[in-house]
Amino acid sequence: MSYMEDDFFNNVIDLYRKNEWKNILNLNEKSNIQKATRILWVWPSEEDIRFIENIIVGNGLRGIISIGCGSGLLEWILQQSTELEIIGVEVNEEWWQSKYSCPTFIKLTFPTFPLDAEVLNPEYALLFCYFNDGSAFQEYVRNYKGSTVIIIGPSYGKGRHTDPQPFEAKFPTSDWEVRSFKEVKNTGDFIVYYTKLTTAYIEPPIVPLV
Repeated sequence: MSYMEDDFFNNVIDLYRKNEWKNILNLNEKSNIQKATRILWVWPSEEDIRFIENIIVGNGLRGIISIGCGSGLLEWILQQSTELEIIGVEVNEEWWQSKYSCPTFIKLTFPTFPLDAEVLNPEYALLFCYFNDGSAFQEYVRNYKGSTVIIIGPSYGKGRHTDPQPFEAKFPTSDWEVRSFKEVKNTGDFIVYYTKLTTAYIEPPIVPLV
């Protein structure tokens, strides 16, 4: 069955055209999970969206660069529900412009390799949602001069595999650490926020009382 013959997908498209992102979020509560994940692996709540938004705003960033964004449905929801700038990055431009691919919800950016550092603007956070290429993850992070990475994926024992894994991401350097995380509703998927330690922590001197 093609996407356009799928009633669930056509419902998503209809709501997308009406800019009804909240109703799209609610579809996963009322529909077969297999149909939902065929379009989007992670269906966040509005609370999950605000969690991501607070990370970006709290770091004084402009928005998100989503690596391997696929159709861009999650990215479109973030775009519509916040004031953040969202950039979707994919590879294989020929596939995404073919008649066989899933229709896309945002404009896709196709970088050239080796990566141009300008593509990975440090004023944006990097987002990896259900990414599954550890070596590519390391290359993107290695070329990224910013300090905010968000990974969304399954927890231990969920029966799904991603690379990087949310809590055990293998960064190219050791100066990245988990700052905070949140479960996506009660799905067993997690949003994990990593930050880069750009400077070593120095214990402040003790100032004597006078």
